[in-house]
Amino acid sequence: MSVRLINNLKLFPAVLLMWWGTVFSLFAATPQVVDIKPYNDGFVMACGNGMIYWTDIDGVHLDSLKIKTGIAGIEVVEGSVLAVSPDCKVMKVERNGRTSRLCRRQINGKSDNVVGIACSGGMTYILTEYGIIYNTTDFKLFKSFNFNSAYAGYYDWIRFSAICASDNSIFIAGTYDNGMPAVFTSTAGNIWSERTLTYTDRGETLSLEQQPLSMAYDSRMDRFVLACTDGYLFYMPGCSHCNSMEHKAMLDIVAVGFNDGRCIWAVE
Repeated sequence: MSVRLINNLKLFPAVLLMWWGTVFSLFAATPQVVDIKPYNDGFVMACGNGMIYWTDIDGVHLDSLKIKTGIAGIEVVEGSVLAVSPDCKVMKVERNGRTSRLCRRQINGKSDNVVGIACSGGMTYILTEYGIIYNTTDFKLFKSFNFNSAYAGYYDWIRFSAICASDNSIFIAGTYDNGMPAVFTSTAGNIWSERTLTYTDRGETLSLEQQPLSMAYDSRMDRFVLACTDGYLFYMPGCSHCNSMEHKAMLDIVAVGFNDGRCIWAVE
C-alpha cells in the first residue's frame, strides 16, 4: 500500500471499484478527518485541527488551507464551506483562501461540544453532543432546542454524534447510555420522530448495534448513510423497511461523503 504526502498529511489510500455504480475510496489519516461533503465534481474534507482539503471525484488532493479554529463539522452552501468549531464559531471558507467569521461562539464553558452542522430549507442547524440544536437564518439571531430535555420521559438520554440534512429532511444521530444507536428525523427541527434501525439480512430481521460516528446524504439514491464503529455503513432510504448495512473497513468509519455515485470515507 503506497503512502502519499499531501501538505504534510499522510494518507494511506485503498481504492475499491464496485461496478454497480459506486467507486469507494478508503482513507486512514492523521490528523483525524471529521467530515466529508460533496463539492462540485469532487469532495471537501475537514480535519479537527482546522485543515480543509478539496479533492477530485476520486479523492485525489487538489487544494487545501488551514483556518484558525478547530473544526467539528462542515457544510457546503453555494460553493462556500461553512466550518463550525467545537465551541460553535462558524467560519465561511472559500476555495481561493478567503475566510470570514459568520458568528462568535455560542457555547460557553467546556461541558458541551458541537458535533456537526447542516443546512435545510434556508436554515442552518448546529448540533451539540448533549442534544442542543441551534438554528439560524442569518448567523445573528440563534434559536436553540434542547432535544434531551424536550423528550425526557419519552426517550432515554442520548449523546449525539452527527447531523445531516437534505432539502426537506434533517437527521440527527447518537448513542443511548446503554450503547445502542439512535437516529431521529425532522422536517423543520421542532418535532422529531425516531427512525427505525432494523434491517434484513438473509431473510432475518436484525437491528443496528454499531454506534454512529458521522452521517452523509447520498442525493443520487435519496438516502441518509451512517458511518459507524467497526467499519460499517448503514443505509437509510425513505422507506425504513429498506434499511441495509455493509461492512467496509476493519476500523471505525469516522466520516463519509457521496457525490455522483462515488463514496469516500475515512477511518480512525
